[in-house]
Amino acid sequence: MAMLLKVKWVDVVDQSDPYQRIRNIGGVSHKLEWKHSHDQAIQSIEQGMFCYYVEKDARALTLKIGMAPNGSKFLKTEADEDHPRLLLSLMDNSGSSQSKPGQEPPSSRH
Repeated sequence: MAMLLKVKWVDVVDQSDPYQRIRNIGGVSHKLEWKHSHDQAIQSIEQGMFCYYVEKDARALTLKIGMAPNGSKFLKTEADEDHPRLLLSLMDNSGSSQSKPGQEPPSSRH
């Protein structure tokens, strides 16, 4: 059975192609901060290791694997159609990445 993880943030790269913008996803589970690369998350979904979700308007939306026009796999929510719009919206409303007090924004983590 897959472990359920809530995605709180995405780490993006400066890329115009929405299918290639997500570098990492992350969150906190049982007080432990976790971070998975885009490829690790896809592999974990395919292998049934983890089930990721985001909360939107009090609904839990499962992350799915989409197929880009060039044939590459990408992460998206079940509410997204062709692009990972909702997943990319996990960035702060001000346009900068979310951060916790005393921490660097996720987009600056390496």
